[in-house]
Amino acid sequence: MRMLAIIKKALIMQMRDYWALLLTISAAPFFVFIYYAMTSGGSTTYSVHLFYQNTEKIETYKEQLINNLKSVSYSNGKSTLEITETTDTAAAKQLIRDRKADVLLYIPEGFSDSLKAGRAPEFLVFGEASNPKYSIGLIFTISGVEELVKQFSEKEPLYTFREEFMGNSEARSEFEVYVPGIFVFSIIMLILSASLIFIRDVEDRTMLRLKISRMTVFDYLLGNTVVQWGVGIVSFILTYVLAIMLGFTSQGPIWLVLLVCSVTILSIIAISLILVAFCKNAGMVMILGNFPLFILMFFSGAMIPLPRNELIAGFALNDLLPPTHAVIALNKIFTYGAGFSDILYELAMLLILTMVYFACGIVLFKKNHLKAA
Repeated sequence: MRMLAIIKKALIMQMRDYWALLLTISAAPFFVFIYYAMTSGGSTTYSVHLFYQNTEKIETYKEQLINNLKSVSYSNGKSTLEITETTDTAAAKQLIRDRKADVLLYIPEGFSDSLKAGRAPEFLVFGEASNPKYSIGLIFTISGVEELVKQFSEKEPLYTFREEFMGNSEARSEFEVYVPGIFVFSIIMLILSASLIFIRDVEDRTMLRLKISRMTVFDYLLGNTVVQWGVGIVSFILTYVLAIMLGFTSQGPIWLVLLVCSVTILSIIAISLILVAFCKNAGMVMILGNFPLFILMFFSGAMIPLPRNELIAGFALNDLLPPTHAVIALNKIFTYGAGFSDILYELAMLLILTMVYFACGIVLFKKNHLKAA
């Protein structure tokens, strides 16, 4: 009977703390749904751009090669490669820099002659060694080429290929490959600090006293934003300096890195404002804050690379998350030594998303907290 009383008491306490209960039972289903939305419910496909140096000589093998590449599939029958024919290698390489393509397969002029003579043909592949999707995409690409070559020659070796890595990606260690994601993660963690600053003013009724003092919304938000921006910059600098001391190197200027991080920090503060609008106290922030924190961490590419499920040409669901563009911009700076003009698109997207999230956050915060005070 005593045990039943304890069970009853535990159930009552659990129901009172319903936000923690909701997080516990809904977190895993929620992220299953988010991951399904991000990946369109399928397996990862790898984007391969195919270039022929001489289309006349390769014409008889062209369709067969494409079919062989497309036939490389998972056990469920879904193709592992998304093949795009290109006549512009510069554009294809730019897509690789933007992480919108994974491999450029270059078929040189002597490829078809080698097939006809039964010799081992040579082909070239271009990619970014620091992109984890490149290595896997290359393996699948080689499998497709191998199937074509086997039909003409059984000599060893069946083929030879050369890799040409872009930027300084070949020279980067595994540590240097993953550190940029940690830089962005250090900024994402600001979501908890910024949210607590706002919610504590609500929780201890400081908001009421500030309102009586004729404080404007602009004054309040700008003051807190400046402080949190400073916290974010300090966090990033500490992370960056430690990485440098441990061997990390950047090909691009530090001022451009700080510019990207500064705008990213502002976007995280904007998201924090939206989160706080739906919370009543610090406890709710710490519970509900896990949802945007994990979404930004795992689905922006900061920690693990994700496939691009494009809603329209050039725009994927991941692009709605500001850190997605920060990861791409920092990779360009660190790996390719990119300048301001090279990351203009990523900076523009960061600014647009920051303004949109700030606008939504201000409206919701005023409605749920300032007017209520």
